[in-house]
Amino acid sequence: MRIYKILVIMGIFSVVSMFFSLNFNITHLEGLSEWFLLDGEEVKGYWVYAENKGNTFIPVGALNEGDFCVDDVARIVLLYSEAYELTRDSKYIGLALDAAKFVVKMQASDGEFYNFAYKDGTINKYGITSLKSAGWWALRAFWGLSKLAKFTNDNEIHEAVKKTYNAIKRKPPTSADQLALYILGLCNYYEVYQSPEILKEINKYATDLLEYEIKNFESLKGFFSVYKDKLLWNGWGNHYTEALLRAYKITGNEKFLFVAEKQLISQASIMLSTGLIYSIQNYFKLYPELAYALECVAVPLTQLYDIKRDEKYALLSSLVISWLFGGNRLGVRMFGDNGEGYDGMEYMHYNRNAGAESTICSLRTILHGMKLPETYQTLATNPEIIGRSGITVLEAESFDIGISSAKMVTGDYGSGASLQIEGKGRIRKQNVESGTYYVLLSGNFSNTTITVSSKTSIKKDLSGKGLFEIGIVEIEGNFSVSNSNSCNIDQIILIPQQLGISFDKKSPKTVFYDISSQALKVENRQIFTTKSKEFSFESVAKIKYSGDFGLVDLSDFYNNDGFGTPQNPGNFDNLGGVVGAYLPQNEIDEGVIYLNNIPFYLKTIGMDNIRCDGQIIILPEEFYVKRIYILAAANHGDYDVAITTDNSNYELNIHDWCNSPKDIVFDYRYISSGEKQYIKCGINVYVLEINGTIEKIILPGQINVHIFALTLEK
Repeated sequence: MRIYKILVIMGIFSVVSMFFSLNFNITHLEGLSEWFLLDGEEVKGYWVYAENKGNTFIPVGALNEGDFCVDDVARIVLLYSEAYELTRDSKYIGLALDAAKFVVKMQASDGEFYNFAYKDGTINKYGITSLKSAGWWALRAFWGLSKLAKFTNDNEIHEAVKKTYNAIKRKPPTSADQLALYILGLCNYYEVYQSPEILKEINKYATDLLEYEIKNFESLKGFFSVYKDKLLWNGWGNHYTEALLRAYKITGNEKFLFVAEKQLISQASIMLSTGLIYSIQNYFKLYPELAYALECVAVPLTQLYDIKRDEKYALLSSLVISWLFGGNRLGVRMFGDNGEGYDGMEYMHYNRNAGAESTICSLRTILHGMKLPETYQTLATNPEIIGRSGITVLEAESFDIGISSAKMVTGDYGSGASLQIEGKGRIRKQNVESGTYYVLLSGNFSNTTITVSSKTSIKKDLSGKGLFEIGIVEIEGNFSVSNSNSCNIDQIILIPQQLGISFDKKSPKTVFYDISSQALKVENRQIFTTKSKEFSFESVAKIKYSGDFGLVDLSDFYNNDGFGTPQNPGNFDNLGGVVGAYLPQNEIDEGVIYLNNIPFYLKTIGMDNIRCDGQIIILPEEFYVKRIYILAAANHGDYDVAITTDNSNYELNIHDWCNSPKDIVFDYRYISSGEKQYIKCGINVYVLEINGTIEKIILPGQINVHIFALTLEK
């Protein structure tokens, strides 16, 4: 397997001369490519995944699936064909034709496609994600190859496209997400072959697609569901607006443009203010945020700007694209210097691997963003977000249950848990941002009257399982949810009447969407603010001495339960939820333990560790310290952090709790369901050489780093 370095001469595969701020850099994508023999012919595949190893990416395949797949490579054919269309640089046609060799080789005699192949030339013909099909991978092949057919006379490409069309026509899509892909392929196909029959199909299927628009939620206008009879929307399958815009360009049907425009201003505003929502079904799943979801909104936004030439759509496009360059919730770049598209963003961390799909979607977003005027490209790459007003998803199990008879149950819920309430009940939530909200509830109800109360109140009768819109409530600081009989409540979702962001400190501006009027508005002032932490928690810690060692009492600082049992679960790693994975409390006793002859006080019951957020530990008095010993672990990766003593900084690399722990080691951990997952995990000892007088210790501001114990050596 090849390994390639990130440190490449910048721009070797870049388009910069004819565009402005956005840079179409395919260095990383081409670093994932590899020629291999498939059925006796040399073809070019692209590795599915790429693991980040510091300054090196290691391409890897998908376990038990394959090394290269049509799903990805067909999108590369599309990407390079579009790059040629936009730049007229012939090298992109060459790259598209190279990638197409693999796609064509994966086509069966009946026009359908297998998906995965291994580097040794074996095609995976039996795996569920690779079976011969006219579904997802055939649709992506149709979209990509039909685009390439517009720019080549290669007979093999044209024959493959026609076979694909006939295969899909025999088994047309039955879900809206696949139907949207089919429409995109048909539009490309029509541009090549100009058949009146295809024109009729585009009009028919685009009209059919309109039937999937969600109509029973005022707050979710502009969203489509995968199915007509049940709610399911996925950020990664959200090609509806692009399909409608392409259908409008081909047919001239104004209805398609009208719906696409309405969709985009709603979705883009929600994504900007909230993040790239992963899915909406029985509950909201906010994470992971994916470049795939970004592409599905950003690309059609640029196309809408091309059609309407309305500056507010250029502005909206640039702000959506800025997700790649730090204009996201965490303020981190999701696009690397060599064109790496990082694999996803969670609640408080991001995945620094950069596989083919994330990279392709990021590059396609950037490619289409290059059509924007220079001012908007500059905004996309240099975002300065100063405030947001987005959707808030509250887990019912985090509410104050008061005297209600309620218990937390785990399962297929928003964060892995929900609240089961027996009989009448009332739960409360405090410290909620005041405002006017559409309130949605997810859960399971049987002729239950739900009342949501704050400054105003609203009542609704619910029956069934899933997501329900209750109505509009004005909240002032706190609110309550009452139920008339036994029910299960999973999430309470608050959607502000106005969603959007404010940006640019020097000349503040705000872009927002008003749900009631379904209007996108731009104002030259700051409307939304982001709460900032004004100070870190600090407290004087007691010290219990044992010979030359002082064991620091961290009781005032504990804010996380890293240990637990299925009866009393902990939550070490899921900051966005109430339950998560945790260390087995039953495998270790609470109290003083010795590691490498160093004593630590380890707590395992209740809150037992500190999620680091800049806390300040003040010692009872100033005194000389030789060393500080820290018992710590991180979740979701290793982290480089700094710990400060008075005015001195000490750099540490805190390892992930499942990254070869060596000091406290467990053979398994519990996952949120209470099941044992047999993977070695634990906690390590870290040492700071101080040799000086100190009076306070300042912890790092990295919330994914956990400190379980601190010991001072005099």
